[in-house]
Order: sequence, then structure tokens, then C-alpha cells
Amino acid sequence: MKSARRRGRRNRQRGAELQRQAVRIAKDFKLEAYNRDRGGAQHEMGDVEIEDKFYGCKRRKVVPRWLMPEKNESGVIFRADRMGPHIAVPLEIYLLLVSMIKKDINKD
Repeated sequence: MKSARRRGRRNRQRGAELQRQAVRIAKDFKLEAYNRDRGGAQHEMGDVEIEDKFYGCKRRKVVPRWLMPEKNESGVIFRADRMGPHIAVPLEIYLLLVSMIKKDINKD
């Protein structure tokens, strides 16, 4: 595993930019969100916390094409052998769903 020092300053900056962007978008949807990986501290639960759930942030120059929606799809469901299904959807769509659930729960 590469140490943060060997990874390169710009790569660490790009990762931190993604974390800040994810938190900012979540807050735009009126969700409680925090950057938990500040200053390279590497929080044991994940990089960002949104509504008491932790998420890792992965930034790469290129995302595998098979993970990206084709045609007019809203997302991509994928699965590996001996693994449960996962879905890749744009962050804004996911956070919209979370905010709708939060509003519905708060109504009661």
C-alpha cells in the first residue's frame, strides 16, 4: 500500500477536493455532512459522513466504462462473484433520494 507521502501532493489534493465537493453537494440537499478525512487523518469509518453513514471517496483519472450508464439509464447495477449487487448512480440522484427519505421520516 502506498503511503500518503509516496502518492504525491497533487493526488492527495484531488482526493481532498472530491471529499469537499461531496460534503458541499450533500449540504445543498439540506443533509448533515462532514469531511472525516481532514488533513490525511484517515478516519477508520470512511472519508465523508452523510446522515450518519460513512462513504469512501475514490478519485481516478478514468472511471471504468462499464460502471457508467449507457443509453438513458439512471444508474448501473453490478455484481462480482461471491458479492452482493451494488449500484452506481450519480451522486446528486442518490442524495436527492436520501433527502426525500429524511423529509418523509421527519414528517412523522
